Amino acid sequence: MYFTLLYSYISSVVSSPIYSSSCRLQGQFHLNEMHKAGDVVLGGIFRIHFFSVFPDLSFTSEPPHPTCHGFDVVGFRMAETMAFAIDEINRNSNLLPNVTLGYSLYDNCFKLGIGFRAGLSAASGQEDQFILDDTCAGTPPVIGIVGDSSSTHSIAISSVLGLYRVPMVSHFATCSCLSDRQKFPSFFRTIPSDAFQVQAMIQIMKRFGWSWAGLLVSDDDYGLHAARSFQSDLAQSGGGCLAYLEVLPWGNDRDELRRIVDEMKKSTARVVIVFAHESYMINLMEEVVRQNVTDLQWMASESWTAATALQTPDLMPYLAGTLGIAIRRGEIPGFREFLLQIRPDLHHNNSYGNNIVNQFWEFTFRCKFTPPPAGWVEAEGTLCTGQEILADVETELFDVSNLRPAYNVYKAVYALAYALDDMLQCEPGRGPFSGHTCGNLQRLEPWQLVFYLEKVNFTTTFGDQVSFDENGDALAIYDVMNWLWLPDGRTKVQNVGEVKRSALKGEEFIIDEDKIFWNFESKKPPRSVCSESCPPGTRMARKKGEPVCCFDCIPCSEGEISNETDAMECTSCPEDFWSSPQRDHCVPKKTEFLSYHEPLGIGLTAASLLGTCMCAVVLGIFIYHRSTPIVSYFATCSCLSDRQKFPSFFRTIPSDAFQVLRQNVTGLQWMASEAWTASTVLQTPDLMPYLAGTLGIAIRRGEIPGFREFLLQMLPDLHHNNSYGNSMVNQFWEFTFQCRFPPPPAGWVEAEGTLCTGQENLEDVETELLDISNLRPEYNVYKAVYALAYALDDMLQCESGRGPFSGHSCGNLKELEPWQLVYYLEKVNFTTAFGDQVSFDENGDALAIYDVMNWLWLPDGETKVQNVGEVKRSAFKGEELTIDEDKIFWNFESKKPPRSVCSESCPPGTRMARKKGKPVCCFDCIPCSEGEISNKTDAMECTSCPEDFWSSPHRDHCVPKKTDFLSYHEPLGIGLTAASLLGTCMCAVVLGIFICHRSTPIVRANNSELSFQLLLSLKLCFLCSLLFIGRPRLWTCQLRHAAFGISFVLCVSCILVKTMVVLAVFKASKPGGGDSLKWFGAMQQRGTVIALTSVQAAICTAWIVSASPTPHKNTQYYIDKIVYECAVGSTVGFAVLLGYIGSLASLSFLIAFISRNLPDSFNEAKLITFSMLIFCAVWVAFVPAYISSPGKYADAVEVFAILASSFGVLLALFGPKCYIILLRPERNTKNAIMGRGTSKL
Repeated sequence: MYFTLLYSYISSVVSSPIYSSSCRLQGQFHLNEMHKAGDVVLGGIFRIHFFSVFPDLSFTSEPPHPTCHGFDVVGFRMAETMAFAIDEINRNSNLLPNVTLGYSLYDNCFKLGIGFRAGLSAASGQEDQFILDDTCAGTPPVIGIVGDSSSTHSIAISSVLGLYRVPMVSHFATCSCLSDRQKFPSFFRTIPSDAFQVQAMIQIMKRFGWSWAGLLVSDDDYGLHAARSFQSDLAQSGGGCLAYLEVLPWGNDRDELRRIVDEMKKSTARVVIVFAHESYMINLMEEVVRQNVTDLQWMASESWTAATALQTPDLMPYLAGTLGIAIRRGEIPGFREFLLQIRPDLHHNNSYGNNIVNQFWEFTFRCKFTPPPAGWVEAEGTLCTGQEILADVETELFDVSNLRPAYNVYKAVYALAYALDDMLQCEPGRGPFSGHTCGNLQRLEPWQLVFYLEKVNFTTTFGDQVSFDENGDALAIYDVMNWLWLPDGRTKVQNVGEVKRSALKGEEFIIDEDKIFWNFESKKPPRSVCSESCPPGTRMARKKGEPVCCFDCIPCSEGEISNETDAMECTSCPEDFWSSPQRDHCVPKKTEFLSYHEPLGIGLTAASLLGTCMCAVVLGIFIYHRSTPIVSYFATCSCLSDRQKFPSFFRTIPSDAFQVLRQNVTGLQWMASEAWTASTVLQTPDLMPYLAGTLGIAIRRGEIPGFREFLLQMLPDLHHNNSYGNSMVNQFWEFTFQCRFPPPPAGWVEAEGTLCTGQENLEDVETELLDISNLRPEYNVYKAVYALAYALDDMLQCESGRGPFSGHSCGNLKELEPWQLVYYLEKVNFTTAFGDQVSFDENGDALAIYDVMNWLWLPDGETKVQNVGEVKRSAFKGEELTIDEDKIFWNFESKKPPRSVCSESCPPGTRMARKKGKPVCCFDCIPCSEGEISNKTDAMECTSCPEDFWSSPHRDHCVPKKTDFLSYHEPLGIGLTAASLLGTCMCAVVLGIFICHRSTPIVRANNSELSFQLLLSLKLCFLCSLLFIGRPRLWTCQLRHAAFGISFVLCVSCILVKTMVVLAVFKASKPGGGDSLKWFGAMQQRGTVIALTSVQAAICTAWIVSASPTPHKNTQYYIDKIVYECAVGSTVGFAVLLGYIGSLASLSFLIAFISRNLPDSFNEAKLITFSMLIFCAVWVAFVPAYISSPGKYADAVEVFAILASSFGVLLALFGPKCYIILLRPERNTKNAIMGRGTSKL
């Protein structure tokens, strides 16, 4: 078991006179080390130096050994902890009595190569040469190793030592990958796994509401595995997202560090989580300080939480307030006194000066042991005497108040000691090993100690229980630490909580927030989110290409609400409800009707009651004067009723994705890695219904001429078969021919088993060995052997004195060193018989090329793995994929590639809505709301259409909104136009009748000129209504109200003058009333009409000049239509215009009402009273109807009012006169008009 891989020349195997009969080490590593002899030796690997320098490996000379610098006092203290624990155990009569423990401790210089050398040195021993005997019995060089502190180192070392089951107990390697017992069967640790540390970090983030953080990891297994675990656990917990994930470079790469810090500055994340060793952090913080990046909350992993190298006055403005996960603290009684007794080795210091205690002594006292380095004495350097007193110097070594990794070292040593003690207390015949045997020191095997390590269970003097679970992990418990920056500038790392996992309570997280120091002005935890929570009334809309924590808060559309924070969707309100202004709840829609509580309703109610009272008064008058003929009118009121509708609500919920049964799972497209693409074990008739059509990546195929003939010549070894029966050819022979070579196993002959003779013929059996039609890994083996052969050939062809090595020497077989062959391998370049070129790049990699294979299921049931393409990378073209899709066999009914998506693409007219807690590929397709569109597949958001556009029925493009106005082409517009033209024609006809009969008394009565003016104004009134019909334009908007106002004032003015003339004539007929007529001559009448009309013209002019009516596109009435209307410009102007008309009409009505009983048989005052009554009734009803009518219906109401009042005046004033003129001409006489009877003949 002594690692024969380290020994290269054994005389019993290689018979050559140049080799001796002993075994010698291939080489010896020059390491920093500490040793103590003992009956049983424990190994230890610690970081004693921070940095190492590796020489340039040109392979032209024997590579020199690496050197270490930067002494780590803390690492040395951990090594001394192991020495102290062993010393304490040796003094303990109850633990390992009569057994003295020793140690071999090595420095890994924080470098994998050196740590691996240390592991091999510990396991192999340090003897330069020894003679092999027959038994090889004895105690191994070490029975177990404490360390390494690095996860990467532990992975590498344990991978090799685990093959020999050498137990390795780490005190600081936390990578969760080390819990894999298949890969690391003999690995244990006294520190919890990173899997638990990651969960602890996430719990802290959740506690303080940090959902947006940056993650920095070291470029090693520790950091990379932590990053993988953190991303996975964070996604599963739904606790947040990573703003960035950066890998810190190995060395002090300024450009890369500058790029990382720039990314930190640009990010909105204020929390930075770092899984890295303190050496990475030192390099990072130099750049952070240089760029002055403050206001960040740092979270530290256990590897740098307690790093004193970072707790300096220069760094505290940046790192103060850091929260970190720390290893459990412990106390080791007597440890400080032990450290004070350390003395250097003055007598056995070897030529390399690598005794660790001596190095510590030189570092502490700034001196050198003899012989000193060249120039040391000349530079007045001090020589070490070994008599210096440690108590006189300040050193971190003696600070034992905060032992954390060192306490884990202490527990690891005791775990090995207790396991060894349990093994030595085994009673013969009752042991756990085969035959109930026990282990003993004389024939101790490391795997025996592993058995007892798995069962170890003890309690330290500090009260902590130590045991290992089935994965070799210790109890999961951490302290939560906080970096407190004291007013005097000092730093204190204080405990503010703990997180642990127990079998009974699960994970427990305890933290005292009041004790935490926050390095911010607010003295409170920072806010670190990518996007603030979306309040009720909004929905989350994920930003494309950003993590799920980054989203916009989109207000819900009208009629939709969200009543919870961070709602994914807005829900529509029921039909009878509408969204509140904040869109956070549904409210009943406002009911609109003519209410008693609004001014308009109050006014109309008062008018109604007034009318009722007037009716009662009139009724009383009529009853009293029932013999008097009176023409009455009736006004009716209509009420609007809203029908309440209760819509039905339905919902479709997608069923859970169908569940695949364990048996008979078909309909899958398999993709294979190169590891099983060509696996014939899977190409069976039973599996082909499932695996047929598989697409896979395969290693490049090649041909090896003569290989089959070589295989047929293979014969077993009949003469030198060793006792273990491990000749591979013999084993193949037994497997192929189902026989056994003598001596056969017990019972083989009795069971009629066949004995192998070695004369069996391979051609007589069917074996996969002879199938060389598809050589892929074998072809790579073939090329690898040839590469080594060509390299060796190049080396042997070297001409002496012209070689590449030191002194222009060449390599030779007698003194061949492996590193010499490496030099030639880097330059090898040849072409195989199959035509493939073989060479290596600077990384030792060959040409990147793969075949793309497809499993073809033939109709006869046979399987054929066919080449359907290739994928390769070249320096010129990058990655190239060539594939012949027509050759691919698809194992589906359609014979086409399957569709494999989590969610189908969202078509135009919909948007993607991510399913909460699912990957970003899983989403629902939500139809765009009205007025919004998406015109591309898989749109993240719907976009609103411009104001003049509306969404199409499919919501995939915007279409111009329908325009709505009172048109000549719709029935309402046609009817009003016809009525307008009819009124105009009627005015023209009446005017014609009056002109033809202008000399008749009924026309001449009350000034025929005013009658003609009145007819002309009525014609203008009818015609002005046409301006309200048709698409509004600037000139029609400006003209319509002006024409309407002036026409109606002209009309009413004529009526008013007529009424006043009637009253004046009646007064003139009375004694003394003759003077009244002089004020109502023809000129005065014209002047009055013109004056009254001029006032309205002035009002219209002022209105148009100050606030001209303009065409207006109203989008408020309907969301899907544009209502074209004329904005009045000035409501005051419009009100003054109507008020002026109303005042003239009221005055006319009042005067006419006064003149109604004048003694004429044809008293025009009665007609004027009736016409003005109609006029006023129409326009009083117009006001509420106009206000409550939307869009074009407001224009229709105004046109109707114009036409109704015009027809009322026309028919009331001129209807009776036309009736007399045309049908009763006998009454068209002066006597008839004056009320005098006709004389009888």
